[in-house]
Amino acid sequence: MKKLYSLLEKLYEKKVDATGLAIFRIAFYSVFLCEVIQIYYYRHLLFDKIPYLVPADVDFSSGLLAWMFAIVCVIIGFKTRTAALISYLFSIVFIATMKTYEYHMYYVYMGIGFLMIFLDSGKIYSVDRIIEKLKYSNSRYTYTPLKDVSVLNYYIPVLLGIGFVYFDSVFYKFASQIWLKGLGMWLPSSLPQTTHFDATSILNLKWLSIFLGYLTLAFELIFLFTFYRKKWRVPLLIIGIGLHVGIFLVYPIPWFGLGMICLYLLMIPFNFWWCIGRKIKLKNPRITVFYDEECPLCCRTKIIVSSIDFLNAVRFEGLQSSGFENKALKDIDRNDLLLNIYSLTPSGKIYKGIDTYRKIFLNIPVLLLPGLSLFIPGIYHAGRYFYNRIATNRYVERCTEENCGYTPPPVPKVNSDLIKVARNLTLGQLKTRSIYIGLAILFLLQLNVTYNSQLINDLKSKISFKDSVAEKIIQKFSYPIGKFSKRFLGITPHGVFIDGHFDGYNHIIGIQAEDKNTGELLWLPIIRESGHVGRYLYSFVWAKWSFRVNSPEVNQEVLENGIRDFTAFWSKKNNRHPEEFVFHVLVKKIDTPVKWEKDFLKKQKAKPWMDVGTAEWKENIFEINIPVIEEL
Repeated sequence: MKKLYSLLEKLYEKKVDATGLAIFRIAFYSVFLCEVIQIYYYRHLLFDKIPYLVPADVDFSSGLLAWMFAIVCVIIGFKTRTAALISYLFSIVFIATMKTYEYHMYYVYMGIGFLMIFLDSGKIYSVDRIIEKLKYSNSRYTYTPLKDVSVLNYYIPVLLGIGFVYFDSVFYKFASQIWLKGLGMWLPSSLPQTTHFDATSILNLKWLSIFLGYLTLAFELIFLFTFYRKKWRVPLLIIGIGLHVGIFLVYPIPWFGLGMICLYLLMIPFNFWWCIGRKIKLKNPRITVFYDEECPLCCRTKIIVSSIDFLNAVRFEGLQSSGFENKALKDIDRNDLLLNIYSLTPSGKIYKGIDTYRKIFLNIPVLLLPGLSLFIPGIYHAGRYFYNRIATNRYVERCTEENCGYTPPPVPKVNSDLIKVARNLTLGQLKTRSIYIGLAILFLLQLNVTYNSQLINDLKSKISFKDSVAEKIIQKFSYPIGKFSKRFLGITPHGVFIDGHFDGYNHIIGIQAEDKNTGELLWLPIIRESGHVGRYLYSFVWAKWSFRVNSPEVNQEVLENGIRDFTAFWSKKNNRHPEEFVFHVLVKKIDTPVKWEKDFLKKQKAKPWMDVGTAEWKENIFEINIPVIEEL
């Protein structure tokens, strides 16, 4: 235990560049934002008792918009920790408590969302960094905050978001005949209802399909014990990203694929980001801006622009230092140079006032849209008017440190980790101990979940422990602990794409809408005519239709209610009333594979559809007449 603590202490004290962590923050929460936008779009399907027709008791629209705002704040790094906390609380409300549309990426969001409250992810590429610069800078000095963080900021999210997931997953895969036969990648990719892309050309390469299945199994088995080793990092990174690119391309869970790829960004060697940054930066600036060095407003503008100018496209040159001597400005009145902001391009063209700002915006990618908007008549003239008002006032009220009343506070110099919180305890030591205890708790919570995995349960059954008194006592504690860890930390069973998901799944259900007036037939974008998933069935909506509404063992009542909800939702989204259509329920009978077979996916897609019944809406009452699907 002492060795583990000593290792953790060394890792905490090891400081590395925060660039990769910031890129992860931006990328992961951008994916998260897409997920929440999708929840917002489907909110009536998810929350209404009957979509649009019988609304939910609570309108969640405002809450979802507030959640999106919090996520945007994390992306741009504004009040990063506070925004991460607010986003996490919204996740508890909208993710942890919902059952009908959950899928496994949600629990990655929960775990990483919890960690983001504590990570130093706002050290760089953030509004927080700009605010800190402005707080401690003046016209004579520009403060540059440190951008180093503990290497644990990289290791812990990978541990929780990938390592624990794979660790638990192998306890299901090694109890799965699908995976033990090497079919773990091939089988789900060969079923139309679980894919949106036909990968037959790859699936027909038996050796490659089997290899990818066993590679995934071996990869997940060793990941937790090797990801922190320097020699293993790059091979694991390449394999991990490659597998999740495949998931993104083949399966209707794009945010899962992209979100996991974002986690792998934390494993990219730190020097890689430095090399990329050096290559994308321009050798020569595209515009030189001349500013008044005695004006705090001008200096703050320089700080803000420089902080978001990742390409080094804009160079600032002080008038007092060298600008007045620049030959290109020799014919411009000195007072006018101080009054207005001037800029110079490499070709020798001079811009003034609002035109300088427009040129700056056009050369900084994150400001491109404001720059383009300044070409629009009206917006340009309004911008020029407000700029002139500010510039004129600044000229009359000469803005210096003395009359602007700006007194910068002293620059922080104390390393907070060295602050004494007790006689023999520093803040850094307290943080290290807290991290140690926290990781120990997380590890125990993961062991509790894995204790109830398929492989362990099979072993307990073999030794006749499953029904023992001791096991019943253990479960009295294990179950509520597992429920807590799933809801608040995203630590949950990861039996994904195993036998139980496919055994007996021998049918695909699609819906056609027949317009009562024209007789036109339209496929609802749930299942396409080919049998592949439609544009509605992505992420949680796919999980809802394919494994809640429909499933290997069909619950007839749940199926009929699901058809009711999807038909009502689709009709309203197309500005039609569901009473205008007769909905035909179609079934395609497919095979459940037990071994590798060439062209299996194409054979399933070629199976015919059977029109097994109809559903209609009459005076907002849903009527459906279909046989028991399992008896077909």
